[in-house]
Amino acid sequence: MPVSNVYEIGKRSLLAYQSAINTTAGNISNVNNANYARRRVDISQHIVGFSSLGLSLEESERMQQKYAQTQLWNENQSLFEYGTSGMLMRQVEDIFSEDTESGLSGVMAKFWDSWNDLANDPESEYARALVKDKGVLLANTFQRIHTDLNQMQDQIRPQITIEIQEVNELTGQIADINQKLMLQESPDLLDERDKLIDKLTGLIDVKIKETENGKINIYADGFLLVGDEFSYRISSETSTVNGVEQTDIYYLDSTKKMTVSSGSLKALLDVHNNRIPDYLSKLDEIAVNVAESVNNIHTTGENLGGLTNISFFDSTITGASDFQVNLAVVQDPGLIATRLPGEAEGSSSIALSITDLRLQKTLNGRNVDEYYQSMIADIGNKIREVDFLETSQQNVIENLLNQKESITGISLDEEMTRMVQFQQSYQAAAKIISTVSEMVDTVLNLR
Repeated sequence: MPVSNVYEIGKRSLLAYQSAINTTAGNISNVNNANYARRRVDISQHIVGFSSLGLSLEESERMQQKYAQTQLWNENQSLFEYGTSGMLMRQVEDIFSEDTESGLSGVMAKFWDSWNDLANDPESEYARALVKDKGVLLANTFQRIHTDLNQMQDQIRPQITIEIQEVNELTGQIADINQKLMLQESPDLLDERDKLIDKLTGLIDVKIKETENGKINIYADGFLLVGDEFSYRISSETSTVNGVEQTDIYYLDSTKKMTVSSGSLKALLDVHNNRIPDYLSKLDEIAVNVAESVNNIHTTGENLGGLTNISFFDSTITGASDFQVNLAVVQDPGLIATRLPGEAEGSSSIALSITDLRLQKTLNGRNVDEYYQSMIADIGNKIREVDFLETSQQNVIENLLNQKESITGISLDEEMTRMVQFQQSYQAAAKIISTVSEMVDTVLNLR
């Protein structure tokens, strides 16, 4: 074999093992990088004709588990939806504060109890003042809950806008990577693209299709978000329908609404558009029912001064936001009626009738307490439901991650073993060149 071929063998071997060492070093340095897919080197013999010219290194292969990765993206959407929904529903639960004395059910109970106390001592000025105070407390509680729910809805709206902006930024970056991949295949770019898709699937439900040339197209509700090297934006619009604020998602420059089926954006839209308006509506129903029921009885009664036809609550109440005790009663609790006209002093028929309202089924076949508790139970059930689903989803994702890691994950022990092998092989290749050089020098120095 010509000496030049031996040098070529040594050179190719050096280059091959140097590249293998670099690839293995890259794996080792990214052992804790969750967004890095392991690279595998394939060292083969380079043969020309019947002669072996040493080793050559094929391009390092980026290991993939496409099925597990695709399933992870699909399941990721639900995981973030459940997590965000649970967080928001806990905020709603905190607003109602049913585990504290400031909860509406506790305040209503004190209000009914104050009327019972007044019925036991109908001529008492102190008992009348207590009824007035509990009525004011009830009004303040209705207004607080209404205000807090509205403020929460106002806070969710800009969060929806932020997540839409993030979706647009991510799809733009993915399209840029698609464009770069047209010029050169790059494992690092593919890692970065997968990382961006991970983030995107946490925000909104998408369908991902890989094309024959390795690029990907991304769809949401049938709308194209990423097509080859181009991205298409979405936007939001808030409108008021029947007094209820609704935020909808639109494909940019289109009048067709986009349905968001999962992801954190779905949870934000659901709480903003559906759950908070529903709770506000039910709160208004309760407020109007309490005000009208009490006033219908109170206006037929007579107070200490013999006056009648006086409302206990303001007669223009339309819901929780304007729920308040009649200002005249606040200023003079003596106007509170306890008996029917013509009844003797000490009678308490009106006070007793108002006390009994707490048991009367005046709201869709339920009394006020039952109707309100069903709403609170719905909040608690929703929290338990999404907590259970989130836990189950985490288990599904953990199993998929294990499947993916079995192919793409890095074992430090394996990589260190390969590193030692490649280093020794590199040294052997260097030894070949060194030995041949010494042999050539010896021959050239012969006389």
